[in-house]
Amino acid sequence: MTPNITSHAMHSIANHAFFTDHAGAYDAADFAADELWDPLQALMHFQVKASPGLPVSAADLQRLQQVKDYLRDSFLSPELSLDLLCRKFGLNEFKLKRGFKQLFGHTVFGYVQELKMKTARRLLAEKKMNVNEVADYLGYSAPNHFSAAFKKMYGHVPSRLMSFAG
Repeated sequence: MTPNITSHAMHSIANHAFFTDHAGAYDAADFAADELWDPLQALMHFQVKASPGLPVSAADLQRLQQVKDYLRDSFLSPELSLDLLCRKFGLNEFKLKRGFKQLFGHTVFGYVQELKMKTARRLLAEKKMNVNEVADYLGYSAPNHFSAAFKKMYGHVPSRLMSFAG
């Protein structure tokens, strides 16, 4: 390998979705000033195993990361759909669904659901909203639908969280 190719490979690994999602795992103070962060060592540390399936092209990898970033900012949008994401990021539905699951371990809407539930847990724990307000804020048609989704993810109803936060 030439130094240029090695540098490009290291850059690609360091900017892979896994590392950008786990960037906060290490504090810069943990490393000595003369130590360089080595993404290959990080891969071995996390023991990342490739998901089974067809390889994802570099262009699709970048698009899928953009989809994930977009979802982080727009998960509450009522217009959110697979069709919208496909058009916006230039992916067909198969590549979007398969690639997202392969790279991030979630379906697209499984990831959206997780973002909603984490937001709900934070809002309820901080007592910023009650259960009905959170359900409405997250776009649920009824508070009992929200409560069922919350219980499915966390194992208890949202009102229980509020009683513990008090």
